[in-house]
Amino acid sequence: MATYQQGVLGDFSGKVGTVIGSRWRGKAVLRSLPNKSQKPPTPAQQKQRNRFKCIHSFLTPIKDLLNETFGAPVKSKSRYNLGFSYHLKEATIFNGVDFEIQYNKVLISMGPLCGVESPLVTHPETGHLHLQWADNSNQGMAYHDDVLLVVAYAPALKLFSCFTHMARRTNGECLLDFELVFHGLEVELWAGFTNSNKQLSATSMYLGNYTVQ
Repeated sequence: MATYQQGVLGDFSGKVGTVIGSRWRGKAVLRSLPNKSQKPPTPAQQKQRNRFKCIHSFLTPIKDLLNETFGAPVKSKSRYNLGFSYHLKEATIFNGVDFEIQYNKVLISMGPLCGVESPLVTHPETGHLHLQWADNSNQGMAYHDDVLLVVAYAPALKLFSCFTHMARRTNGECLLDFELVFHGLEVELWAGFTNSNKQLSATSMYLGNYTVQ
């Protein structure tokens, strides 16, 4: 691997001929294409690949969200990288055949803000869920202008729905209006808070499994 200074073409990323350009720890680097192994993966290697594939498939649709809400970048690691590492270690379980997501371990945000307190989810009308919580903005690291973040996931469709900028911490409630495709389906639900002014998030809470009636 070699580093290089900006030339007439500037930095580049991706494959060019037999080399790959990328950035590593803030430096522009060139590395040779790896030789493809002709050996079949060992059972342990294949198991790890399956775990990686499970997390990649699950998180890719909300990659942009996690890049805004999951902790703080560490050197060359993005927020999404941190989120991927967490879920790879903590949010999968092997069912004897393959890996599956443990929804109660999933985090859609992480940070020092106070989280959702005393949440309550009800079904007020067709196609909606109603979320209530206690206003804890008088506590440390909880601000009146913190914005609610709710993410729903329908396993049957492998489809996410993200609700952002619909309520603030002090509102204490929010009506979640689901698109027609979610009606009649079970969804996994998570909620947290973000504050763009302070560039902070709260560690999200798993709210459980609900049917969008």
